[in-house]
Amino acid sequence: MGTINFSNQIWATSANSESVTTSSINFEGIVTKVTDGDTLNIMTKEGDTITIRLALIDAPERNEPGFNEAKNFITEQCLDKNAQVDPDNNQGLTYGRTVAVVYCEGVNVNEAILDNNLADIYQNFCEVSEFADTDWAREHGCSNTRGDNNSDDNDKKENPAESGSTNDNGVDISDTSKDLDCKDFDEKNIPVGEDDPHNLDADGDGIGCEG
Repeated sequence: MGTINFSNQIWATSANSESVTTSSINFEGIVTKVTDGDTLNIMTKEGDTITIRLALIDAPERNEPGFNEAKNFITEQCLDKNAQVDPDNNQGLTYGRTVAVVYCEGVNVNEAILDNNLADIYQNFCEVSEFADTDWAREHGCSNTRGDNNSDDNDKKENPAESGSTNDNGVDISDTSKDLDCKDFDEKNIPVGEDDPHNLDADGDGIGCEG
């Protein structure tokens, strides 16, 4: 794989919930955790842990058929290996995660998991993502749906709040007026910060309701 040039800065959230600015031209590190078939953690050379959501990838959630196969595939491809990250410049943070294409030891794992039929293209974001016109995205369905979706709806779904504090059904995790459980959130892997007011983070890694 040749040199990958990144044009923008990445604003990400580290495991200790402090804001981290990482220069995209040097954004690489070691994969330290694979949550599922489309979510993984990378530790940068500076020691910051950044959660990545694979752009345009819709992998099975926990308790759905194919979950273990998809997670195991990304684990085999990436865990404890060097990764380079190409962030999606058309999308902001999604629940504290950087949306991106990830290359593990030179392999485009977004493309690879689709080629191995372990995940689907996330068609709702074909109109949004900068990667929608790549050969691999078009081959797996983006060329058939681009322009068919309402961009306002897509933007609202991918960026429900700039702070990442609400989920798809509008629940605000900073609201302590009532007790919230994981069942109240449509989305998994929610950054909860050090306070974790609703005790959503079972293992204390800063991410609640892990899928």
